[in-house]
Amino acid sequence: MPEFAADTFPRPVNSQILSAFEAVWDGLAVAGTWWTATERVAIVAATRRSLPLPLGEAAPDIAGLSDAVGSDGLSPLTHEVVRCLVVDAGRITRDWATAAIDRMGPGRYVEVVALVVQTIPIDLLCDLLGRPRQDLPVPKRGEPSRLVPDGLGQEGAFVPWAVDGWLGPNVARALSFVPEDNSRRMAVVMSMYSGEHFEEMVWRHRALSRPQVELVAARTSAVNECFY
Repeated sequence: MPEFAADTFPRPVNSQILSAFEAVWDGLAVAGTWWTATERVAIVAATRRSLPLPLGEAAPDIAGLSDAVGSDGLSPLTHEVVRCLVVDAGRITRDWATAAIDRMGPGRYVEVVALVVQTIPIDLLCDLLGRPRQDLPVPKRGEPSRLVPDGLGQEGAFVPWAVDGWLGPNVARALSFVPEDNSRRMAVVMSMYSGEHFEEMVWRHRALSRPQVELVAARTSAVNECFY
């Protein structure tokens, strides 16, 4: 039985969305490009546990955190990167990202970002529909490929991304350092946004019209201090 079977939701959910969710969960269970499957599942577990710091408490200096792994296989450094991405992203600066990337390496950093942004929308939709969050998968054995894709370069982002012949929007290449996770992320984005109707200005495949969807998206971005 699929993890995200339609009958596990109290309301109808588009099959394209469920297929995209299923692909993300399948991807969590196997080694990625830079992290093992066990580490990937631990990163998502840490994502779910992340909370804002108490009012007035300063965030730790990313450059001074230990990279020694703890009982869950993740280091204090990785935990803080996850926490900041999940609940404090508005404070991420180029200096902070540079310090984190210098410590972790661009591949491991980008893969952490990819795991966070793939799974948060899934958890939030489950929360909004009153469905329990999906149990995390059992990690499978295997080693990361550690392959750096061809065609990456520095072109204004915090990390290298696709530059050779790139014609699409920046958001689609943001995590191209880890192409498999980036593909799954974009499948989630497109399934929950436009589906196959991105080029159409009038939508009839959603309960909301395109202007209504864009208004919700713009307001959500503003509230989350995402000014892309």
